[in-house]
Amino acid sequence: MRPNTRIPHVLFAEGIPAWRLYHRDGTAEALLGEPRERGRRWWTEDLRRFALHHPPCPGDPVVRERFSLTELGLNAEGVTFPPAMTERLARQAARVREEADQARRQYEQATAERWRRRAAARHLRPRKPTPQSPERPVRPVPRPATGGTVCDICNRPLAEPLLRYGRHILC
Repeated sequence: MRPNTRIPHVLFAEGIPAWRLYHRDGTAEALLGEPRERGRRWWTEDLRRFALHHPPCPGDPVVRERFSLTELGLNAEGVTFPPAMTERLARQAARVREEADQARRQYEQATAERWRRRAAARHLRPRKPTPQSPERPVRPVPRPATGGTVCDICNRPLAEPLLRYGRHILC
């Protein structure tokens, strides 16, 4: 593209790298995407975005890097960076991967610790008595003399829907 031309970000949406050629100077300028800010759970996203990346993503602020035409290479995908730039980008990407792994481990450890604390708090918390708990046993009443169907546990009369179970729901 010519210098001073606005960059259509639709190129970046298609993954097409943008280069500017300065033929009088014998240089070319690569447009790289700035690293994004890391938000909550950033390590679950595309890690390439958190380092200097080429081509930029749509809407990314761009960083311009200028190279001599003699430093650049050419392959089937197009223009290639000089070895020093390739190494620099690789180092940044490796650092981001390491930081993402570390952030993931810290998150998993913190989550596991939170679950352990919650489980410990549940065990230490006094239980509320329920009809089935041993703290408040069901007191049976004497069996009625009428001969109707009664609960096997508390000897109280059973309603018709509970007859097949032989006891009350809370007994």
